[in-house]
Amino acid sequence: MSRRVWLLTLAAVVALWLLPPVQGAARRTQVAFVPKLIGIPYFNAMEKGGKQAAADLNVEFVYTGPTTADSAAQIQIVDNLITRGVPAIAVAPNDPTAIAPTLKKGKDRGLKMFTSDTDAPNSVREVFVNQALAEDIGNTIMDELARMMGRRGEYAIVSCGPTAQNLNAWIEIEKKRQAERYPEMKLVALKYAGEDINEAIKVTRDLITAFPNLKGVIGQCSTSAPGAAEAVTQMGKIGKVFVTGLSVPSLMRKYVKNGAVPSFVLWDPVKLGYLTVWAGKQLVDGKPFAAVNTVPTIGQVRYFPQQRMLLLGPPTVFTKANVDRFDF
Repeated sequence: MSRRVWLLTLAAVVALWLLPPVQGAARRTQVAFVPKLIGIPYFNAMEKGGKQAAADLNVEFVYTGPTTADSAAQIQIVDNLITRGVPAIAVAPNDPTAIAPTLKKGKDRGLKMFTSDTDAPNSVREVFVNQALAEDIGNTIMDELARMMGRRGEYAIVSCGPTAQNLNAWIEIEKKRQAERYPEMKLVALKYAGEDINEAIKVTRDLITAFPNLKGVIGQCSTSAPGAAEAVTQMGKIGKVFVTGLSVPSLMRKYVKNGAVPSFVLWDPVKLGYLTVWAGKQLVDGKPFAAVNTVPTIGQVRYFPQQRMLLLGPPTVFTKANVDRFDF
């Protein structure tokens, strides 16, 4: 190759390198969701719904989170997403107070920061994607437990993280409902087991031993409810100690069928994941939420402007009659 040809070739390469990107290959909108932790069926179901929404809405869905319900690790992951410039970031905070400055950091950079599944109400989040009203969840759980216990006797609550805003709100509502409607019931202990089924089994076994008249247990989250049910099963207390609470059918089905859990409460986390991604795209596109929104695959979703909250709907009670209809 002559020197002249070599220089012409080099010039052509440089010119191509300086050309702007090919039009028509625009990057899809990114919507991220950071759950409390990854690898448990509940958030797996939300991931499934998020992926479905991403396919339907032509969105890139980013699903990432800590492997344990660790607030510091979760904040670091959200911070990394902010550094990457992901335009919409949803988070289910392990600690709503601790994560508030990070949400503000993202907002200051022009990103849409919002919450889903659990809220950070005193933060700058744009919207909270709520699975159900806290009052409906707490009241339904307490009504189910009271029905099982014949409206009297001692009960305990096994929750997960002590700083989880949604779990703590539901607990307060349950206690209020019990005091107002079921005065012959008595809360004897509130314990925490993290997001760990084995720890929930241990905690519940200790409670049953410490309180021989215990008649009911509320498992306040998706891992503590099956943990409590397994403890009752292992100790031969089915029919003597009743378990209810919040969890997914895949973890609770065998306990519903063996009688340890006459009923439990939840919503459809697949739809919650779908609604989360839909909400993120609305925010990025600059589309305001209407009082009633028509969301694909979900239907009508109400928006409450004063609370800046999207509401998926009322909770569902799962029993032997319907638990096999759900595959999450």
